[in-house]
Amino acid sequence: MHRASTLRVLALSLASICTPGIGFAQSDNLFDTQIAQSQPGLYTVLFALDSATLDGEAQATIATAAQEFQRTGSARISLRGHTDTSGNAAYNQALSERREQAVTDELIRQGVPADAISGVAVGEADPAVPTGDGVPEEQNRRVEIALEAPPPPPPAPAPEPAPAPEPAPQVAEPEPAIKRGLLSVGPFYGYSIEDEDGDDSHLAGLNISFDYAVLPWMGVGLEQAGFYHFSSPDDGLGGRSAASLNFGGGDENFAGWLGGNIGYLYGDGINDDAFAGPELGFSAGAFSAKVAYDIPFNRGLDEGIIATTIGYGFRF
Repeated sequence: MHRASTLRVLALSLASICTPGIGFAQSDNLFDTQIAQSQPGLYTVLFALDSATLDGEAQATIATAAQEFQRTGSARISLRGHTDTSGNAAYNQALSERREQAVTDELIRQGVPADAISGVAVGEADPAVPTGDGVPEEQNRRVEIALEAPPPPPPAPAPEPAPAPEPAPQVAEPEPAIKRGLLSVGPFYGYSIEDEDGDDSHLAGLNISFDYAVLPWMGVGLEQAGFYHFSSPDDGLGGRSAASLNFGGGDENFAGWLGGNIGYLYGDGINDDAFAGPELGFSAGAFSAKVAYDIPFNRGLDEGIIATTIGYGFRF
């Protein structure tokens, strides 16, 4: 009898556990709310059968989710309310809405801004554990809390490049002044091929010369010579005044030219008269040299005077 009674009690216990609507209901009365977290940022609150009430453990879990939201700077919290398949679909839809609203209210109470919470209720449409209709299932009576990942921090601004050092002001070197003029002094020598007496003679003295480059290829000049006329029937002092127009090229370091003279010859032993003739010359720095053929107007072309000068002076 004792063994038979024991077996009867065991059989009734197993039947009560395996019979739908009995064992699970008793289990739900023992544990009003169950919670679980499957991965970071995702929390699940489980509810008792036909209940939308949060117990202390559920409130603590929701508080943890709220703290995680604020700690990580998440953008939003998404809620999704569910029921199991016990009860009809319309009732379960309303029950899932109440569960989602209960979690929303608790999140707001825990300090989450209302505009950061979005929720949806799906009733029995999306079970965590697939079951037949009218089956109580603890894992399906839930509200899922999902924290959206916080936005990535803005990229650190690239360091501004160091400003390039300002170039040192370029002080324009003044262009050297072009020295166009040359004033020189030097010896003068002339050879008169045929003087007024029909003889050749010589002229020697000192010459002052002024030359100026009007253009790079054209210059003008003035000369004044004082000399002694000798080897003639009438030796004595004389002078030569001349102006020139020259054509050539070069610079203050070296220049050469070919031009023409016009001037006046006068003195003892000379039949005073104007003259004209060609001139060839060059300059190198402050040094100059010239040779001219002066043809007095009262003589023939072959009766002129070869006039040479060498001078040294300064440029300006």
